[in-house]
Amino acid sequence: MLIPDELQELRRTVRRFVERELLPLEPELPEADHLPAGLYATLAERLRAAGLWAFSAPAELGGGGGTPLAQMIVTEELSRSLFGLALAGRTGNPLPVLLAGTPEQVERFAVPVVAGERLGAFALTEPTGGADPVGNMGTTATRDGDHWVLDGRKTFISLGDIADHVVVFATSDRSAGVRGITALVVEAGTPGFSVVRRIPTMGSLAPAEIDLAGCRVPDANRVGEVGMGFVLAQQVLGTARAEIGARAVGASVRLLDEALAHVAGRRSMGASVAEHQGAQWMLADCAVDIETSRWITYAAGEAATAGRDTRVVDSIVKVHASEALGRVADRVLQLFGGWGYSKDLPIERFYREARMWRIVEGPNEVHRWAVARALLRRGTAALELT
Repeated sequence: MLIPDELQELRRTVRRFVERELLPLEPELPEADHLPAGLYATLAERLRAAGLWAFSAPAELGGGGGTPLAQMIVTEELSRSLFGLALAGRTGNPLPVLLAGTPEQVERFAVPVVAGERLGAFALTEPTGGADPVGNMGTTATRDGDHWVLDGRKTFISLGDIADHVVVFATSDRSAGVRGITALVVEAGTPGFSVVRRIPTMGSLAPAEIDLAGCRVPDANRVGEVGMGFVLAQQVLGTARAEIGARAVGASVRLLDEALAHVAGRRSMGASVAEHQGAQWMLADCAVDIETSRWITYAAGEAATAGRDTRVVDSIVKVHASEALGRVADRVLQLFGGWGYSKDLPIERFYREARMWRIVEGPNEVHRWAVARALLRRGTAALELT
């Protein structure tokens, strides 16, 4: 697969941005909190100046109109910095599910996100777990005239405590299974909508837990047809899963860069660490993991750009890249020894963040099941991006 010259130039542009604007600010990044308002304003201004704000949002909404493959490259390069994760969901790209809404909904909820005036969140997971959102969904949506009444609780909602609106998925007809879930936009401040807490995690993210108690939402806020919310969600989640590949590659490249500089300057047993075969093999294994993750991620991005069905490859990307990042992070931390384990360096933080990607956007076990199910139905033809 040949990356076009314009995308190679895009990569160089984003890489320069990361090195000049993000890496010097990493010491200011909080350990486990939202970006401070002043720091976020600075980053947003710099993203706009670099032409990276709302990069993948449709041009007709004021965005950059970037293709899925181009967005993969942008995400990969931004993920070389710890700010890559901190900026997730906060770069002016509206929730994809909203782009499937009515023109009025797009104008109300998506356009202000592109303009940097509002922020959205996606609420699917529940306290009972996210691996089986349909079977475990306890949140209900009951029709009451031209409104819906929402009752239930949502957990692990990224940015849910600071979002201006949250797309909530709720059961409107339990007997209908996957076709009994409806998507509704709930605006912050709506009576009955409350943020219970921010959930502390081993990494830097602290997602929200949200309670819905008799929360009345107008039918005008319903996204898509009644009962088709989960089907709609699945149609737009693929890009997020494939982007995990880009995030994993970017973080892995940063880790390998750190390791290469470290082993070249450190001596052990009378020689540079870089001269020891054991260290060389660890570096080579990192390169193998990075390149395999990179090219299947690009393949998914190219297929999505061409409008192909990428559900199987998205799952493959998610599984492989998230696990490859874990291996890279573990090797690099080992090469740094005690300094890798210390908080003086970013290695341990990347290590902790890496563990998350095997869970979010569907645990890897579920994606393995999805790939196997596709293979059993269609054979190896399921792997062909046609």
